[in-house]
Order: sequence, then C-alpha cells, then structure tokens
Amino acid sequence: MKKFIIVAFCTYITSAVFAQDITGSWAGKLDIQSTKLSIVFHIGKNDTIYETKMDSPDQGAFGLATSKTVFSGNQLEISATGMGISYTGIFQGDSIKGIFRQGGLQLPLVLKPAQKTALSRPQEPKPPFPYLTKDVTFLNEVDGNLLAGTLTTPDTMGIFPAVILIAGSGPHDRDESIFGHKPFLVMADHLTRNGFAVLRYDKRGVARSNGDYVNATTEDFASDVTVAFNYLKSQVYVDKKRIALIGHSEGGIIAPMVAANDKTVGAIVLMAGTGVEGNELLKQQNTDLMKMGQISQDTIDQVIATLETIYIDLKEWRGTVDEQKELSGKFGVLWESMPVSFRGTNGREHYISGNMGAMLSPWYRFFISLNPSEYLEKVECPVFAANGEKDIQVEARQNLQAMEESLERGGNRNYTIKSYPGLNHLFQECETGSVREYGEIEQTISPQFLSDMTSWLKNIFSEK
Repeated sequence: MKKFIIVAFCTYITSAVFAQDITGSWAGKLDIQSTKLSIVFHIGKNDTIYETKMDSPDQGAFGLATSKTVFSGNQLEISATGMGISYTGIFQGDSIKGIFRQGGLQLPLVLKPAQKTALSRPQEPKPPFPYLTKDVTFLNEVDGNLLAGTLTTPDTMGIFPAVILIAGSGPHDRDESIFGHKPFLVMADHLTRNGFAVLRYDKRGVARSNGDYVNATTEDFASDVTVAFNYLKSQVYVDKKRIALIGHSEGGIIAPMVAANDKTVGAIVLMAGTGVEGNELLKQQNTDLMKMGQISQDTIDQVIATLETIYIDLKEWRGTVDEQKELSGKFGVLWESMPVSFRGTNGREHYISGNMGAMLSPWYRFFISLNPSEYLEKVECPVFAANGEKDIQVEARQNLQAMEESLERGGNRNYTIKSYPGLNHLFQECETGSVREYGEIEQTISPQFLSDMTSWLKNIFSEK
C-alpha cells in the first residue's frame, strides 16, 4: 500500500517566446526518492479560456479536473485546488520547465510533448458486452460528496447478488486504473458475466466524483462505501441479503470497517488487505523495499529505528513550533541514515520538507494509528482474505496471519485465507514483486485468483 504524494521544484528560465501554442498533451516524470512518477497534462482551449485535465498514470488517476489554467507570454500556471496541486512553468517551445507543488512539497518537473504508446492489456474487456452498463451517482449526505460510478448487471430478468469494488490508497478512478491497467474493469466484467451486479465508483474528488480528496482519511472513504452499499440495497434487482464488499489494499481495511458496523453486509473479500496497525505495516514495507534494493541490515535497522520515533511524534502531534523543529530534526537524521539511492536527487531540505508534508497529512496521521483488528474482530459475515507472496507493499504472511487471528478472537469461523505464490500486490503473476514491474506485465490480474474468488462468492451466496 502506497499513498504517493506529488511534488515539484521551480526552475526559472528566461525565454523570448511569444504567441506560442501550448495546447496538447505534456508529460514528465517526478523523481520522488527512488520512484519515478509520471504526470501528464492535457491542455485545451475553449475560445480564450484554457482548460486542463491531469493524469497520474502510475497512481491510476486519469482525467483529473483542474480549477484554473493561465498561459500568458511564456508562463504557464495550472491549479487543482481540490487536490492541493499547482504547477508553474516556463514554456520553451519543445518543453516546459517548472514547479509541481502539493501540500507544501516541491520537486523539478520538465514536461515534453506526450508520446502515445499502445500498451498490451489482453484481459481488458471490449464492447459489445453481454450485460447492461449504466452510469450512476449517489450522495454522501454527511460530507456532501456526490459520487459517480458504473453499475453493471446481467442482461436477464431476476434479482442478483451484488458486489462493491473498493479501491486502494491513492486518487483512483472507478476502474482502479494503475500503470496502464484497469483491475476493477476486468473484475467487474468477470463478475457480471458470472451473474453478479457490480458497482464501482470514482473516489471522492477524483474524475467525476466531487468532494475533498486531499484531506480525507480512511474513515472518510469508508463512509463513502457505506453510502454505496445503501445505494445498492435500494435497487429492486439487487438481493439485499447477498451484497459483498471486495476491497483491494486500503480497500481491504475499509471493507471490514463497514462490515463491522453493518451486519447486513453479506460477505467481504480482502485483496492484499492489512491485519496489523498502520505504523507496523509501513515499517515492514520500508524494510522490504530496502531489502529489495540490497541495503545492508545495519542501515535498515537505523532507518526503522528513526521511523519508529517519528511515528510516536505523529500520534501525539499538536503542531507546536517546538514539535515542528524536533520532527524536522528527526527527518534530517532519517535522511542521513537513508541509502543514497532512496534520498532522491533534490537534497536534504527538500527531502525533509517533502516527507514532513506527506506524513503530517490527515490521511497519514490517521493511517499509522489504524488497527484493522478492531474491526476484523467484529465482522460476522464470511471472509475471503488473499494475498500474493511476492507483495512488497503488504507482506502476505504477516498480514494474513494477523487477519486470521483477529477473526478467531471475534469468534468468526467462516473464513478462507489463501496465499498465492508468484503474485504481487496487484495480483499479477510476476518475477520480483517490484512496483516497477506493474506496468511492464501484460496481465492485469491472475485468472486463478479471479476464478477462486468468484467460486467462493457463489458458494457463500448459495447458502443464503
């Protein structure tokens, strides 16, 4: 599980370019520590007004709306206030050099004309479909979010079992688009062909859903799922006693949160869900990433020890000046102990400010204290928990064992735990499990997992 934060650094360059055409698609990569994050701006013009849509393909975010685009002389300014994002740059004809900011963070970003490349995604379904598809909306009245999604149903008369697909962390659209893959589109197609009604939707503040994504926590996203669940229950062709929640990554935490509070949930499927407290998950994640990078155990121990003290500070955070100074100092220690390959290329101060901005976000501070066992112990419906053994974001053994122990403590014996050799965090058949592989692999999701999950749901719902 990884919640990427997008940032940038400004480079001011004088240029004598006049009356230039900046419309079109512009792409670049942000260097965030050891990770390259692709950003694409699609700039259009309606009469005299510029309009921009933004993609973050590696985060699975496409068509993100921006609030303002200004191009004057050779200076470009793009803002997306709902996500706390801004970009300012200097247009130089064949490139744009400038700043990408979010949450007080900044990194260099150079944009070039985007090159379209056709990716091979053989599992992605193509129309015509042998089922019905319609766009739907439903309102979270508490937070005022109008959520937009897609509902697919079998093209026959009857009352159907149903599922809701819950995305992981990051600004995901209804297909959970990530690295050129659309896992939820593939899953919805497969499940609908097998007789299920399937609801998938854009997360709040993403694509066609409105609301505040930047300041939302896991708890807020869970409230959106509750609204989606109640919406499905209101549909006359949905069997209200046979609605399952399928959550991936952070969605695998949200599903038990909702099911613990609403005993009418029929079943939950946890794909790479977590069973340990957030800070423990993140320590293991950092450990696994550094081991994959062949970092020495002594260095890993130093980094994890510093992270532990930072997590303690974040849990007790009040925002005083003294706290900010102390936390900044600890991030300085973290930078010193961090392997060079993990520091990024923008220096110590950017590393400190960037990480402080990310970790002080509402989502992060909530997540490090989030303990899934509190909810899993209260889940009474059937549970299918699965993970890939090459997952380096949510370690399989640690989390599957913790989930099983929580379910046992709560007295729930109706569960299936399954670990899949050779699968990564996205449930793709892979070589190493590295995030870098996700987009290179043609397979979107393991057919074996899809078959197992579907068979399990059919068996569970045949008993109801």
